[in-house]
Amino acid sequence: MASVPNSGSSAPPPPPPVWDARPAAPTTVRYAGFWLRVVAALVDAIALAIVWQIIELFFPMPPPPPPDPDFEALLEYLANLMPPGKVIAYAVLTWAYFVLQETSAAQATVGKRLLGIRVSTEDGGKLSIAAASVRTWPMYLPTVALLAGTAGTALSMLVGLLGFVACIAVAFSARKQGLHDKMAGAFLTRR
Repeated sequence: MASVPNSGSSAPPPPPPVWDARPAAPTTVRYAGFWLRVVAALVDAIALAIVWQIIELFFPMPPPPPPDPDFEALLEYLANLMPPGKVIAYAVLTWAYFVLQETSAAQATVGKRLLGIRVSTEDGGKLSIAAASVRTWPMYLPTVALLAGTAGTALSMLVGLLGFVACIAVAFSARKQGLHDKMAGAFLTRR
């Protein structure tokens, strides 16, 4: 019978069991808080304002203000400053700025990227365009409400107030979600 040659070394023994082994601690999620999100929103507002100023060059100049306006003349002048074409263009720009960036590979707008914030689903995935559109309504819907004619200004202010409340809710949520984030199933986390 042939025997297996012995190489002269034996395998090391297995390590002793660890009796106090605990499961690995879950990684803690760091949610983006209210003030961090406010700073990101200011950066985004500046970026949007720059782009809007360029786009506005392609629209006709507004008429000069009335010399001694009464309240109705002032309202009419303000309505002429934002004709329907401008309102639609600004709403589309705002929607596209937020939705297209937050559904991209970066999952963040310029302001959020600068501050290390990422917008995602609960499991870390990208938002769909529909979910990102729902999440972004406080930014573009007040502008769209201006299209409602004479009542548009009041409706825009009401929708703007609702959007403000939706955003303020971030400060009072354990997971730092505004009402618009909850509606979209979105979470904003930091690196």
